[in-house]
Amino acid sequence: MHKNEHILVVDDQATQRMKLAMAVRELGHEVDSASDGKEALLKVRSNSYDLILLDILMPDMDGFEVMEFLKKDPSLRDIPIIVISALDSEMSSVVKAIELGAQDFLPKHFDPVLLRARIDASLVKKRNRDREQEYFKEVSRLTDAATILEGGQVDPRKLNLQDMTERDDALGNLARVFTSMASEVYERERKLNQQVRTLRSIGFLFAVGVVTGLGVVLTRIASIESPSPLGNVLWVNAICATVCFGSAIVRGKLPKLDRRFLSTVFMWAFFASVMGEAVIFWVAQHLQASFISLILVCDGFIVFAIASIIKIEKATMRRLFGFVVGGSGVAMAVFATQDVGGVSAIQWAVVAMLAPLGYALRSILITLRLPEDIDVVAATGWSAFAAVMLIFPVVLLQDGFVSLQLSTSPGGGILALALILFGIVTAASVSMRLHLIRTAGAVFASQSSFVVTFAGIAWSMILLGETLPKIAWVALVLLIVGLLLVGPKEQAEEEDGFNTRIDHEL
Repeated sequence: MHKNEHILVVDDQATQRMKLAMAVRELGHEVDSASDGKEALLKVRSNSYDLILLDILMPDMDGFEVMEFLKKDPSLRDIPIIVISALDSEMSSVVKAIELGAQDFLPKHFDPVLLRARIDASLVKKRNRDREQEYFKEVSRLTDAATILEGGQVDPRKLNLQDMTERDDALGNLARVFTSMASEVYERERKLNQQVRTLRSIGFLFAVGVVTGLGVVLTRIASIESPSPLGNVLWVNAICATVCFGSAIVRGKLPKLDRRFLSTVFMWAFFASVMGEAVIFWVAQHLQASFISLILVCDGFIVFAIASIIKIEKATMRRLFGFVVGGSGVAMAVFATQDVGGVSAIQWAVVAMLAPLGYALRSILITLRLPEDIDVVAATGWSAFAAVMLIFPVVLLQDGFVSLQLSTSPGGGILALALILFGIVTAASVSMRLHLIRTAGAVFASQSSFVVTFAGIAWSMILLGETLPKIAWVALVLLIVGLLLVGPKEQAEEEDGFNTRIDHEL
């Protein structure tokens, strides 16, 4: 027999109430008592009862009113009730109570054996009804799960069947079948989606590299025509901001500004435009575009190093070995400049290392601080505008403004065309790189640097007629091998996985 069912005894006569409560307690049940109907309802609202022993004739609120109230409440209507009757004088009331839904009746002068029999019978019926209702609820959950599967939602967590799979009956077997089927389909779809994201990310990676590689050549062309690095960068960012803001306004994607976003774009502008573009314009007066492209591959190694230090990427032995190989390639690439520019070229190559450092810091900054809901083109526009704000006072003090004369001289036309194209290229390449960082992670996105190198060398050979010494090609091989060991990963990051890991670290 089940023990410790919770039973409520309701009777306005204290002696009868105490006698009945003691008898029920002797049967091994928990007992609460109420002296009238109102007190009984208060207890029913705040406690869970398996059975109510209810006197019919009580002052203020009688048993009939209590039953009517209980039957109106869906959460209380299934509590079994045994009415207390004096038999001779209250038989018509007992009949009415049973018609209202009472389970049974019990005479006030009861026999203990009869009390046990009536209570046990009522509790057995309640247990059976509870099991039946629970069974129907579980069947309903399975029906809902089938509907979810039929609708194409195959995430097993959304089926809400985890607890049911632990059952050892037919429902448990069916729940395990549903969960297993959903898990298999979900895993296949997850891998397929990941492969699609990887292929799309690789496409973006090559697009970023090719476009950025053209930018390096445009930098060399502009630097030959104009000796003002900051003046050139001012024009490039003004054009970039105009292009990006125009696109964002047409698409209605201009973001709301707040302090965190503004601080992010100003740091972004410093890293990318002052440490990156300005340095490239500066060293491009002394180095070939092909060598600058070779040095820019360091971006991938620097991103990996920073990501490993702040623990958002794992530094495995393979990656560390790749870092060493890449470092050897960087050293060889720097010394290779001596073959075409002498000792001074080596010094400029060392200075040029500031550019990939700036671009790497930009990638990490974007990964950690840029909000997910900000449009990538609009964000690029704001960073370019911030660069204009940073550089303009310096250019003003140095009298380093560059005049874009499209037609008065051949040189002016070439300079204007180079800067305008570079501004457009910057808008496109930075926006694509930002999208790549968001979808595949900073380390994956940094792998575009080896495409930048190949594209930059190819563009410089086609447009400028440059050549590289043999040692530079050896350095390039070491750089690419090292970069492939450091990354890219076999596949792009899981959807939201990279950002989730960053949130956890922060």
